[in-house]
Amino acid sequence: MVKYVLNVEKVGLIREGLSKNDAEVQKAYAKMIEYVMDSEKGDLVREGLSKNDEEVQKICTKFIGDIPDQDEKEKLLEMMIKEGKGNILVQSVLYDKENVSKENLSRVAFDKSGSETTLIGGKLKNKTIIRHMEPGAFVTWQKLYEGYKMWNAAGFNYVPIEPIQSFKLNKKGLVDVYTSVLDLSLQEWIDMSGDFSKELEIDRNKILDVLDKADIDHGHTHRGNFCLSFFRDKDGNVDFSKKPRIYLIDFDQAKSP
Repeated sequence: MVKYVLNVEKVGLIREGLSKNDAEVQKAYAKMIEYVMDSEKGDLVREGLSKNDEEVQKICTKFIGDIPDQDEKEKLLEMMIKEGKGNILVQSVLYDKENVSKENLSRVAFDKSGSETTLIGGKLKNKTIIRHMEPGAFVTWQKLYEGYKMWNAAGFNYVPIEPIQSFKLNKKGLVDVYTSVLDLSLQEWIDMSGDFSKELEIDRNKILDVLDKADIDHGHTHRGNFCLSFFRDKDGNVDFSKKPRIYLIDFDQAKSP
């Protein structure tokens, strides 16, 4: 019931919940930050990020973009990077609502509009998901993914299309596409940080221009369907000094001649 109380009381209740030693309690209260006025979120996010549980930290990072004070946002980002928590900042939201274990191999249906998606647990968590889609949409996706020459001509030294690892036709007549998990979306990154935003927008427009010239209709090219892939150092930590690569994802509505 926390989200229904007055804002001034809500802030105090969330702060009290975050102070508990139980990580599950901390996670529950961290989620309530969503219902606090944006001007009040900064201190609560900072408190949540100071906790030891990675899931609590991840929940709190999702509210950094809501903070109206740009200086405050930048200080939070700098704090996380300095404390070695930069990887949490850029994690995909795919697993935010689903309980997918790293310890056990499992498959969990992901609730989304459009095509069906399956999240994979165990060693493949955060690496591979399965999209189940109509053959026509998949062929359009495959055409773009394999068209490395046109992407090279557009100025890319990689293919900026959601990576296809493998695929097969299932018993329902849909194509099961095993694809790589990328980092957060362009929209989420812009909301959090202005770094490389102009360059990434230029890359996004180049991708849209290639689709237009190829007469391909993706169906929903909003910034939430452009995901980033950050460079990592030898220890697997994100290198925020380098512009991330950008990829267009989610081809369930794609159409081509």
